[in-house]
Amino acid sequence: MNGQRTIAFTMISLECATFGILSETLFFPFSIIVLAALSYAELLRYPFSRRQVFWTTSILAILFMAKYMMYQHEFGLDRLAIRTPLAYAAAQFVITVQLRQMFDSHFDRFLPNSFPLFGIVTFILIGDILVYGSKGAYYQVLVFGYILLTGVFYQLGHAVRKSGKTAQNHWSVYLIRAGFFVVICLMGWLTATGLDRYERELDQLYYRLIEPRTGGIASRAGFSTISRLGSLSKQFDAGAEQTKLRVQSTDEPGYFRGRAFVQFFNSEWHSEIGNHNAAIIAVPPAGVQASVPQDGTWFQIGQAKSSNWIEYQVWSEVPGHIFAPLNTPLVYAVADSVQFDSQDILTSRSMESGFPYSLYYPRHQLPHRPESEQALKRLLQIPYNISPELQKLSQQVFAGCNTPAAKIERVQAYFQNNYEYELGIAIPPGVDPITYFLMEKPKAHCEYFASGTALLLRLAGVPCRYVTGYVVRERNHYDQYWVARNRHAHAWVEAWDPERGWVTVESTPAAGQPEHYAPSGTRQYWEAFVGQFARLKTALQQGQWILALSEAQLPLLLLVLGVVLWFVFQWLFHFILKILQERAAFRKNTVHIQELHLLLAQMDRLLAKQKLVRKSGESLTQFSRRIQNQTASQWYQKYTSSRFMPENESAMALVGQLKQQLQEYRNQKTPG
Repeated sequence: MNGQRTIAFTMISLECATFGILSETLFFPFSIIVLAALSYAELLRYPFSRRQVFWTTSILAILFMAKYMMYQHEFGLDRLAIRTPLAYAAAQFVITVQLRQMFDSHFDRFLPNSFPLFGIVTFILIGDILVYGSKGAYYQVLVFGYILLTGVFYQLGHAVRKSGKTAQNHWSVYLIRAGFFVVICLMGWLTATGLDRYERELDQLYYRLIEPRTGGIASRAGFSTISRLGSLSKQFDAGAEQTKLRVQSTDEPGYFRGRAFVQFFNSEWHSEIGNHNAAIIAVPPAGVQASVPQDGTWFQIGQAKSSNWIEYQVWSEVPGHIFAPLNTPLVYAVADSVQFDSQDILTSRSMESGFPYSLYYPRHQLPHRPESEQALKRLLQIPYNISPELQKLSQQVFAGCNTPAAKIERVQAYFQNNYEYELGIAIPPGVDPITYFLMEKPKAHCEYFASGTALLLRLAGVPCRYVTGYVVRERNHYDQYWVARNRHAHAWVEAWDPERGWVTVESTPAAGQPEHYAPSGTRQYWEAFVGQFARLKTALQQGQWILALSEAQLPLLLLVLGVVLWFVFQWLFHFILKILQERAAFRKNTVHIQELHLLLAQMDRLLAKQKLVRKSGESLTQFSRRIQNQTASQWYQKYTSSRFMPENESAMALVGQLKQQLQEYRNQKTPG
């Protein structure tokens, strides 16, 4: 038994053990260990050629990528690392590549040096999850065990490779090796400790590097608990066309809320802390015609009595947030719980990514829910250091307005008639941004219009809140769903009217409201394919095969087209390669042989028109005996006797005779 193979089996077993402990799955790691044990049987090993290695590895990569795209939700732990599902599939792929190496008969004596390196990559990928408690200690112990086995692996491989050298190493060599190993262990321990202690900071740095204009995680699209003026507008610079929401509905979705803010100071809006769990109901209310995936849960927020409902099925790229219209009472999601805050903003920490959630909104507005006096009082707070100039401006704007409805209408008209929109604003140093915007009236973007509206309304005694989200009005004409992109991120105000309840206040001029023009037809077609593929994946995950087939029309069509194009490409490639090879072989012949080949091809074509074709394996002499025309028969016999002649004057003269006879035969009116 090869000692190095035993070490390799132990190493891959450690990888599988780590994989099973951290991912809390058993089938894959157990299967790999069993298959690795079978590699001891020499009869099961196969001599893989380079081409077979390439195609086997490529097919494995495709299979695991397809598995990741279809079934990426297998972790039981919180997925708080950067790219855990992809790392999970990549680790499975790398382990399988190691397993293939163990079944390669070319490595009977010793396994390749890349085997332990693949294992190191596997440990890096497996470690891309948030580890709690004892699992961290298990991971470190297994990693150090793997490092020890790596040294033994290379030492045994070196011992096998060296040919009969019996010289003993000096004790200093072993001392240097031991010191080198200790340094590696110390560096690995320090690195692991630093990664564990500063994981969040490293994630933040990662996002700052890949999204330098968004300012990291906290400020992305203004959907965190704090929204600083300018954070929302950065979405237009960083991937403005990137899709964030896809909404299936017969009705235009409009304003989808992502976060509502209560307090404003130091140019920042702050939301209130504290969430309540939405009530879970067993069945939907009467009148709801639901077309939702299985394994979801119904959540009710507020009054849900209506005979006519609008359904919005939302596919979101923003995890944890449930974007929804104002006063949405009913949610269906693949989640254990849904939370809502004091401003009815919906979130879910347990919602499965990759699945849609459905919103149900009454088509006819229900009577509004009353708000407590204390809650409304919080929505009248203004900064303690607000400029007296703004108080005077508020009095001027709302002069003659006696009701909240009149004030809401007046403030919208004031901004749209007196201010202009422009993405970005230059604020002089040392000046309060909102005061400068309201008093100097520079061109600005939606965050300033919404913030200025909220402050003026509060100064006028109208409770209101600052809201960020998406305005969903773009329609995909191929798949009939609505799209929200980064450029559709928006800020607006919701004001309280005792007669109507909460009212959406849009003060941004028309030029600054999110445009809903559709992109090019090619882009729409591609996005329609992506949307259908997402629905196909969800249907497969839920085991809904009929639904999967109905959703798979476009993906299957493109798949079949791709396969056909692949085989056509392969055929063309081999056809052209064959022609090039024949031409290359033809040019290697002498001049008279090249001419003889050309003459033979011409005569074969002439006889083929008379349905006289040489059979497979039939020699020219045998073929000439089947030809009734004496001229043609004698031509083939003369050709057979001349093609092996050396290149001289006689050979060239014979070629000239064959040309003349071929021309005579071609000129015959009735060849027989």
